[in-house]
Amino acid sequence: MAGFKNGLQKVGDVYHFCFRIHGKQYKGSTRARDMQTAKKVLEEKRQEAILGKSLHPLEMPTVACLVKDWLNSRRSSASFKHLQSVEVVTRIWLLPSLGKQPIDQVTTGMILEARAKLLEAGRSIATANHFLRVVKLLWNHAVAAGYLEAVPFKIKTLKAQKKPRPTVPADRFQEFLTAVDSRAHTPHVPVIIRVMLGLGLRESEALGMRWEWLSDHKTYQVGRAKGKESRILPIPEWLWTALHAMPKTLSSWVFPAEDGAPHRPHYCKKVLQSVATELGMGNLTQHRLRASFASLHAEGGTPLPEIKEMLGHKDISTTMIYVETTLDAKRRSQDALSLKLGLS
Repeated sequence: MAGFKNGLQKVGDVYHFCFRIHGKQYKGSTRARDMQTAKKVLEEKRQEAILGKSLHPLEMPTVACLVKDWLNSRRSSASFKHLQSVEVVTRIWLLPSLGKQPIDQVTTGMILEARAKLLEAGRSIATANHFLRVVKLLWNHAVAAGYLEAVPFKIKTLKAQKKPRPTVPADRFQEFLTAVDSRAHTPHVPVIIRVMLGLGLRESEALGMRWEWLSDHKTYQVGRAKGKESRILPIPEWLWTALHAMPKTLSSWVFPAEDGAPHRPHYCKKVLQSVATELGMGNLTQHRLRASFASLHAEGGTPLPEIKEMLGHKDISTTMIYVETTLDAKRRSQDALSLKLGLS
């Protein structure tokens, strides 16, 4: 409803009105779903405003009505997951304490109190921040619908301490590959995982490898990069051997599925999750293999600009997100510096 200043505007299935009398603006819902009825309601509201009757106390919805209005207006456009998320969050954490409250009377303190109850119940900071995002979503809807001039509160999200994300450490690299080999039921899975670890490719880039992009100089030219850029990567001997040890096919794809096309996304997911659980490596996803490549190179002393080029990043700050350092790596760095300083 951006730019809605005068007349009728449909929000979801219901028409809303907006008009100005004697310099004062009036907004609200006609609760009508057809234009003819909405026009009659609009005229009635204008007459009431001319006679000096207050419209806002009658038209201002409660929090419960706002939630219902938002859900109805997004039913056909938002995903089921998004709708379900908003419904669950509001039903458990918002409506019990504020459901009957008119939305223009909800204060910052009330929202903070609702969030505090959520945290006291043992929910995480991430859940508390999601609750706040849902609240802002609803009140922004109230502004767009013409109920409010602006969101009446400003609350910052809570900062959560970042946890180290899982990667394959150098001292468990061989153990990890051995576990992958023992659990894989097809010859492609272990090699695709090795490709993501050894070349730092995204899953889509690994699945879309073509033989023509490999050269006899043991390099690989990434031809399907995310940012459209082409980059040439040297292939380590252990990975070159693994690639050429696979059963030969007539396909131009390195990893063809039975239908001749490349394997679909998440092809290695089950094996990867199974191995990660077995070895206690946490939620080791396909993308974390790419991060493992970056972290192992950083730990091995490869300069960040070179890692950036191999990953195909345009900005080195993006590369920094991928580099994870373990406590053991930090300890080795401290010991090396102490030795250099003659202190050990």
